[in-house]
Amino acid sequence: MQVTPARSYRCTYHPRDAYGGTQLSETGVLPVIQVKAGSAEHAQRAAAAITGCAIESVERVDDAEVAA
Repeated sequence: MQVTPARSYRCTYHPRDAYGGTQLSETGVLPVIQVKAGSAEHAQRAAAAITGCAIESVERVDDAEVAA
C-alpha cells in the first residue's frame, strides 16, 4: 500500500441560499475553503462534504504559500 502525503488545496465553491439553490455573488468572487488531502479529487470530495456546496475549482497550494 502506498501512502500519499497530505497536501494543501484551495477549493472554490458556490454557496447555497436559504432554499438550497445556488446563491449568486454580486462581486463575482466565490468563497474558498482550504483542506489537506492526498489528491485534488480527495480535496474536492472533502470540500463538498464540509460545505455541502458544489465545488467550482480545486488548486494545490504550495508549501511556501501556506507558510506565508
